[in-house]
Amino acid sequence: MNNEATMSILTAMLVLVGIVQLKMLSSQKKQNQLSLLQDYRKRWFDSKEHWSKLIYVSRFNEDYYQVASEKLIAELNELQKEQSMSRPTTWALESVRIVSSLLSDICIRILQGHLEIKDVYPIFGSELLRQSRPLRVLLDVYYPEDYYPYEDRQHVCIRREAQTWLVYHSGIRRRCLILLDLLWAEGVRLDDLCPSDIKSAAKAKKHSHEKVVKRLEKEVKSVNNSPSLLKIRCLKSHLRHSTYRKIFWENGLDEVELDEREEKWTKVLLHK
Repeated sequence: MNNEATMSILTAMLVLVGIVQLKMLSSQKKQNQLSLLQDYRKRWFDSKEHWSKLIYVSRFNEDYYQVASEKLIAELNELQKEQSMSRPTTWALESVRIVSSLLSDICIRILQGHLEIKDVYPIFGSELLRQSRPLRVLLDVYYPEDYYPYEDRQHVCIRREAQTWLVYHSGIRRRCLILLDLLWAEGVRLDDLCPSDIKSAAKAKKHSHEKVVKRLEKEVKSVNNSPSLLKIRCLKSHLRHSTYRKIFWENGLDEVELDEREEKWTKVLLHK
């Protein structure tokens, strides 16, 4: 066997070894992703009571859309009466800490490229997105709140206390907002949300989208300690699913089509 034939065989063997190694690395990465997702799914399931308490704090305590059971709401109404300016409301702050830390951790994994938003979304589904407004009230002190003239003073004070905690933990607060934006875009892409909510959010994003993108870009660079231009580009493209399309080949919503979807959805809702 001449040298050329030997070199050809060795080259082919090296190529095969390289392919096998790549497949092994890909399989290992997938296994790590599945392990992470399973861990976060368990943490989310275990924090359901804290989630209910967080929504209780962010909404009017007698709100129709509270997610806590009647028994838990009755308990929280009693705890609320013990609120004092001289000591922290530990039950509320603990729930805010546990839920916001979980959301922040998941956001970091997405920004680092360890998890994809399409894989994370099923952990929460539309359950979290239907509470996105009260969540944003806690996370963004400038976000407009609904006005309840008969809301208890203690309840308002507890909400302010939770907002203050999040202001002091600004990194967690930012990443929670980023994750909400990414999850909302995925919910829109999958058509998991009612057209009226999609339309209302898309109108608001005409004014807020630039701020959202800047926050995302800054956080990706910070988390990865590098420009990460490809990651930023992919995530920005994903966010466009929830905004009105400017150019026909981009991701985004068609305003006329969304109006038609809303009309059909309303007819179904009213059983017409």
